Amino acid sequence: MKITILSQNIFLILFLLFVTLSFTLIDEDKNQYIELNKIVETNTNCKFVTNENNIEVTPQKDNTSVVIWQKGDDQDWAMGKYLVVEIFDENDFSGVINIEFYKETGNLSSEKIVLQSGEVALEEKDKPWFSSLMGILPKLKTKIVFPLSYIDAQTLFVTRSPRQLKGTINGNRLDPKDITKVALRFGPYFDPYFEPKFKISSIYISNNKPKPYATIDAPIIDEFGQWKLKDWKGKIKSEKELISKGLELRKEVASARFPENWSKYGGWKDKEFESTGFFRTQNDGKRWWLVDPDGYAFLSVGVDCFRKNSLGPVEGIEDLFDWLPNENDTEYSSLSKDRNGYKSMDFYVSNMIRVFGKDWKNDWNAISSGLMKKYRINTIGNWSELDFAKKIKVPYVLPMRDFPSTDVLLYRDFPDVYSDEYQINSEKFAQQLNEFKDDQYLIGYFLRNEPHWAFGYHNLAYEMFGTNQQSSTKHEFIKWINERYQNSIESFNTSWKMNLNNFEELKVMTFKDYPSEIADSDFYKFSEIMVAKYVDIACDEVKKIDGNHLNLGMRYAWLSSDLLYKAGERFDVFSINGYGIDPPPTAEIAQKSGKPIMIGEFHHGAVDRGLPATGIIGVLSQGDRADAYRNYIEQGFSRPELIGMHYFQWIDQPFYGRFDGENYNIGIVDITNQPYEELTKAMTITNERIYEVGSDQTIPFKKDITKIPPIHY
Repeated sequence: MKITILSQNIFLILFLLFVTLSFTLIDEDKNQYIELNKIVETNTNCKFVTNENNIEVTPQKDNTSVVIWQKGDDQDWAMGKYLVVEIFDENDFSGVINIEFYKETGNLSSEKIVLQSGEVALEEKDKPWFSSLMGILPKLKTKIVFPLSYIDAQTLFVTRSPRQLKGTINGNRLDPKDITKVALRFGPYFDPYFEPKFKISSIYISNNKPKPYATIDAPIIDEFGQWKLKDWKGKIKSEKELISKGLELRKEVASARFPENWSKYGGWKDKEFESTGFFRTQNDGKRWWLVDPDGYAFLSVGVDCFRKNSLGPVEGIEDLFDWLPNENDTEYSSLSKDRNGYKSMDFYVSNMIRVFGKDWKNDWNAISSGLMKKYRINTIGNWSELDFAKKIKVPYVLPMRDFPSTDVLLYRDFPDVYSDEYQINSEKFAQQLNEFKDDQYLIGYFLRNEPHWAFGYHNLAYEMFGTNQQSSTKHEFIKWINERYQNSIESFNTSWKMNLNNFEELKVMTFKDYPSEIADSDFYKFSEIMVAKYVDIACDEVKKIDGNHLNLGMRYAWLSSDLLYKAGERFDVFSINGYGIDPPPTAEIAQKSGKPIMIGEFHHGAVDRGLPATGIIGVLSQGDRADAYRNYIEQGFSRPELIGMHYFQWIDQPFYGRFDGENYNIGIVDITNQPYEELTKAMTITNERIYEVGSDQTIPFKKDITKIPPIHY
């Protein structure tokens, strides 16, 4: 009898455990849906389409935001891993959706959320604490998948999901428990040119990544990599047309030459300085110049990504294409994987093969070299094929690889700069210059590109205390703050409004807010020390290997704080990526840094041809792209501090997005290798005038150009 009762009790316990576990699993898998009707009731710029069970969102002027959740609503952001938005972009341009999280800020005001164009995203009264800018393809139902772990602000770019384009992070780290409001802001809106419309079928918080949509019935990308749902001037309609235009272009540029008054390096023979055998800088009393190895004045007008490919991933979106090569297709199979083995496709290369056959690379070299000469481009910019630059003997810049890092990262990609590991890795980093140190065609090297820690204003030492992770740099901070307060914990507690027994207690502390204004200032002063260490060690090591070439700096995305000037003290040239109709305020940069300025990237894009996104700076048409190029280059070189400007980039990006989802109309040539006639005519005129403009012999081109909201992410 006892055994029977015991067995029954065990069975009952096991049954209850099973039921509890089942409910737990069900609850974990359950999506937390946000009611669409409730969103309609609390917002004025959307309407509910009952027969289709979705929200139709039509942004209005000064009303582009839809609040989807407020504190007190049922959903719990701490209990989910993903925010999912099922959305359809009804327009013929890419959609831009900003996911905005708000909080009560307490003592700490939110940092400015600044786009790569340098513009403040929103005014103070509308400013979220954290946001993520996401892009989607036009006329294609998409599930935006935003991992909620990203609100710790440690990651800059959002991992792509099928059909989703690029996603970027702005703002400050955020605890899910502190969220007070979540909104979706829709764009681009620019009356009367861009009045977007979207349909949303569901919004929910989930613990699991959603399953992809079913295969579409009719592909939207043709065998040449072009969008099928739109027609435009220059669109290739047949393989015969593709071949004919390719052969015609090769013939057209075969006899192209640089101007007679340019040196073999592209320098200006009318102005001569002392020759040193390598590129250097010089101020002649009126302006800064680069000086080429033969001693001639040189202004660098270049193009980035001068290479033979325009690759993009197709994993999970194979149904969008009319044609993709299979593994047995010997002619094109090499195009179907990227260097990491992921399923990808390069229609630019397949188009070159269609025209010139398996030996197409020789034809590409000949055509591209001819186009460079025709368009008066005297520099191969960043991320280009260095073998190509060396083969055709054109000056180039070098992007160094693998800037020294450490296993412990203090904030985003900022390393533990006081660790022995950072010193060792800096020494290894410098060794790559051995291959280039005697090359006379190398202008100089960029240490790295757009450090993630420098996107937006961030007080690095404060961010280091976002977790209780230990590091050599944190321990150095403890020593520094101890000395700063002369070993007086009482003085420290008074200034920081804290109550510590000793400085060592700081090692395990974390901060969600600045304890006081003095604490903010102290953190920032140590941030300056951190940045100086970060730069000094790397610069010391590269100088040991290569004393011939210019240290061109780090190509900052924009100047988000004075910390970046601190980081520029060791450079020969201060480099910045300057997106705008005009170059950024380079006179101020030169004054603060004491260095000549190089702009490593700029561009202007439009959506009047084959691609649905403008890039970082948008204009209305290809004609405006041409005027914008002339305006930017000539206004830039009329400034005495600017010695180089490099356009980003040579080839359009793929319609379905490159590795990170960018699909911008920013190329000098399109996916079929056809030059944009309006832009290239403007380049030829302006690039031939750079020395006359730079020496005040010619009035620079100036035109007011309508800038549209950027269609980028």
